[in-house]
Amino acid sequence: MVEGCFVPLGGGLNGLRRRNQGVRVCSRVVPTAVAKTPKIGEFCEADEHGFKHINLRERKKLNKPGSALQIGGKYFMRELRGMYSQLSDEVNVLLGGRRRLSISEKLQFTLDDEKVRAMEAAREEETQLLASSSFISRSIYQCTCIFLDFVFVNRPIPRFWLLETVARMPYFAYLSVLHLYESFGWWHVSELRKIHFAEDWNELHHLLIMEALGGDALWSDRFLANHAAVVYFWILVITYFVSPSTSYKFSELVENHAADTYEQFYKENEELLKTIPAPDIAKQYYERGDLYMFDVFQTESPLGSRRPTCDNLYDVFVNIWGDEKEHVKTMEACSDYTNMGELVQSPHERYYGFNDDLLYPHETETE
Repeated sequence: MVEGCFVPLGGGLNGLRRRNQGVRVCSRVVPTAVAKTPKIGEFCEADEHGFKHINLRERKKLNKPGSALQIGGKYFMRELRGMYSQLSDEVNVLLGGRRRLSISEKLQFTLDDEKVRAMEAAREEETQLLASSSFISRSIYQCTCIFLDFVFVNRPIPRFWLLETVARMPYFAYLSVLHLYESFGWWHVSELRKIHFAEDWNELHHLLIMEALGGDALWSDRFLANHAAVVYFWILVITYFVSPSTSYKFSELVENHAADTYEQFYKENEELLKTIPAPDIAKQYYERGDLYMFDVFQTESPLGSRRPTCDNLYDVFVNIWGDEKEHVKTMEACSDYTNMGELVQSPHERYYGFNDDLLYPHETETE
């Protein structure tokens, strides 16, 4: 999991050190000051950047596999404490107290929703992607964008965290359906599963980066994201059963929106972002991670063509924007595959020229 993240300065971590205890973090990767009970955000004196960068170790007894009752019970109690903490904070503010600030709030990033909408309108004039989508897809997409603009006003990091939580669901859904098809013996294209898994792996690291920046600090944001993700997953499973092309096209819409939002964010906050170091999880993924997996989902790019730098937080968001653009290209290629039979290939398959008869024996037999 994560070997480092941003945490606010405070007594919780120092207290653990004074008691000679290891730094502990729950399996959800809590971006707040680490203590027995994670809090939604600590208000504390900070350094010149508003945070301190430290290494964290997973607490093994919470990270091991367990029964659904064990894992679900721990999650429920953790979220119950989070709900109580957030409600207590709101009551404290109503009584004239000071609100505890999460990391993302302390950094004071901004996001101009009007400019994001203008970017989307300019892109739509060129591509006509939204206009060519079904009425249901257009309606769901437009309602979702309006909802995000309303709920996450001046809260870009929590917005990105929710987007990344939901953004993994298409790949979960595609993999689930493709596994089912293989189990029934209906259809077998392992290359497509590999690409979708790599896409999920990429979105996972986007999610962990947002957690390192405090995007999941509020219980209400976690509640909304997790429930939206479950609903979205089953919608996509049903859609993929009925029409894979429609499912891929809707994902292309969502990825385009994400790319536009990230682009506006890093341009709008460029000066501030360049003063903040990149979290360890970003460096691990983009510089020291599994670059094979990083290349796999970029089906329209040459093998090894992207080796992004990760010196500061500006680089991180530029990298994430580049990833989202690659997702758009891959979703478009997948849609073409379902409509016209143009095989989707990872950069490795194209570069090494693997034998299609070996990769797709079922298709060869049917021909």
